[in-house]
Amino acid sequence: MLMNSIEYWAMNNPLRGFVQRHYEAPRLKRLSKAASDNILEIGCGQGTGARIIYDLFSPQRYVGIDLDPRMIRRAKRKSGALPDATFIEGDVTNLDFPNAAFDLVMDFGIVHHVPNWRGALAEVHRTLRPGGEFLFEDLPVETWERGIGIPFKRIADHPYDEMFRKQEFVDELEALGFDVETHENSPFSFYHFWGRAEKLS
Repeated sequence: MLMNSIEYWAMNNPLRGFVQRHYEAPRLKRLSKAASDNILEIGCGQGTGARIIYDLFSPQRYVGIDLDPRMIRRAKRKSGALPDATFIEGDVTNLDFPNAAFDLVMDFGIVHHVPNWRGALAEVHRTLRPGGEFLFEDLPVETWERGIGIPFKRIADHPYDEMFRKQEFVDELEALGFDVETHENSPFSFYHFWGRAEKLS
């Protein structure tokens, strides 16, 4: 689902980019164990993740998708001279790519925005090659049930009734055929988790 104006600002400010570059992405990179020549970023936003991914993984091919055409326009404008980078308006629950097209799929906190999150994870699995990796950092419904998540819930437009719990997310990945490793309790977030899922077959 599309972000409201408050969330749009929150995802397009320098602080968000700083945390993503200096904390989230390096931590996910340390989990990676496979070659990553062809990378898909779901929910690419304004392209901040693309530049970070090029710095950390040096892919031969990068594709970023986002449901919001405003984000795709910003990403194309701000991406500069990233070699072989493509930004496409698209829906993570219906990816327009063939099976086994990517070595790595990156999720910087986007799946919790998707009402049909199971469909999104199924598409991640379909478009990864066997042995490929899904590196994710995301927010389960538990986020909005404690601490500062409770007041933030009033201003953030999320599909709370359909949103996953952490264990549901992990269980779904395992049911699809992933081997899953997760971590949690970041000092930069009130409740989120991150991890690596390897496609077994």
